[in-house]
Parts: sequence; structure tokens; C-alpha cells
Amino acid sequence: MKRRRLKAPRDPVISLINIVFLILIFFMVAGSLSSPPDPSIRFVQTEDLDCCVSPDAVAIDPFGQLRRGGIPIDRKSLLNSQHLRVTPLRLLPDRDLPAAQLLELVKELRANGQADIIIVTEDTTV
Repeated sequence: MKRRRLKAPRDPVISLINIVFLILIFFMVAGSLSSPPDPSIRFVQTEDLDCCVSPDAVAIDPFGQLRRGGIPIDRKSLLNSQHLRVTPLRLLPDRDLPAAQLLELVKELRANGQADIIIVTEDTTV
């Protein structure tokens, strides 16, 4: 009769470590790292929308001042910027900005050739 060789039992912690490591790698690859939006902007709130803030989005404060990456920009340089026409332009209006000012800016952008404009809002459903 042959003697059976005893196998050493596997440690269940190793499997758990492997799974946690794979999840960590997944989130590192799937997640996108971008700078947060301008902290002085309070978003307009909506419900059930997919939203992402692009780092090159243009923030508009309640007084109509434009900022990109926290740096103030003037309206003329935004309207004359050629690289904006290649990709969609994301606008981050403050909730206290009058709608008439936002619509006027969108009208001017469209008149200057910017066809794809996205207005970013905050999703309030949690």
C-alpha cells in the first residue's frame, strides 16, 4: 500500500492579500487623477446626471469672472482661444450667477465658433 503524501494546508490570508492587491491595481488604473475644481465655485444642483469635471473647465463666479485652473482669464482670450474649439468646452457656473449672464456667454461662444458646450452641475442624489 502506497503512503499518501500529506499536503500542507494553504493559508487563507494569502488569497485575501491577492484579492486586495488586484482590487488596488484595478482602482489605480481605472481611477482618474485630476485637480479639484475652483473652491470658490458653488455648483448648480441637479439630480440623476453623470458628471465629471475636466481640469481645463472654465469656472464662472457669481460676478461673471472667468477662471481656468483657479487663474482668472478675460472674456476676450476665452472667445479667441483656438484650442477650445477642438474639444467640448465645460463651463462650471456658480449657482448665484444670473442665468442671463450664463446664456449671454454661451451665445458669444457659439457666435465665435464653439459648437460643443457642456454646463457642469452638481448631482445632489446620493
